[in-house]
Amino acid sequence: MKKAIAALLVLLLMLRGICACAENMPTEENLYTHPTKGYTFFVPEGWLIVDAENIEDCISACETGEITFSAVNAQVLNSMMPQIRQLDCAMLFDPYGNNAVFVTESLGNLWSNEQFIALMIPTLKAQFTRQHPDIEFTSEGDLLPLGENEFITLTGTYHLNGGIFSLDQLYIIDKTRVHCISLTVSSHAIPEEANLFFTEMVDILSSFSISAR
Repeated sequence: MKKAIAALLVLLLMLRGICACAENMPTEENLYTHPTKGYTFFVPEGWLIVDAENIEDCISACETGEITFSAVNAQVLNSMMPQIRQLDCAMLFDPYGNNAVFVTESLGNLWSNEQFIALMIPTLKAQFTRQHPDIEFTSEGDLLPLGENEFITLTGTYHLNGGIFSLDQLYIIDKTRVHCISLTVSSHAIPEEANLFFTEMVDILSSFSISAR
């Protein structure tokens, strides 16, 4: 059963986001840059990054045992391949199967944070409410400074098949694009693993950088 931890990320961001410690700054060796979208972020040691360009290599590495993750294997990656290629997204997995999905969408014109919050957050809320009528939002377009960026948050909890699930999404405006980061905790994760995932995500999001276009 997935734990309801939507508010945990927001709390960690508020506590740690504004003052990243120097010793946690990423080095070039553990930075990932998306091959077509141009954004860059820190990948913690022992985590797996998968995108449309490297997914076949990741599948081969899983088959040979070079990559061993408890919740990620060749079969799982094969099932994800069509969606990853269609969205041209990146998926970041921790060793326990928790993951973050980075999707970039065009907005057509130049947008500001204020415009996105005023126009898109209500639309997104309505979309999620149609999917989950009992959803209770805990963050509805709050701005969170992190690193050199401001992330717009949309978080909440809902019930499904007798369990309590969480919605954890962050959006960052990039001129005429928006980068959406969706966080998912494995249904098998224990609280300590979930807490570690969100703690690491603070450093990952703090390092998020967008190339000049």
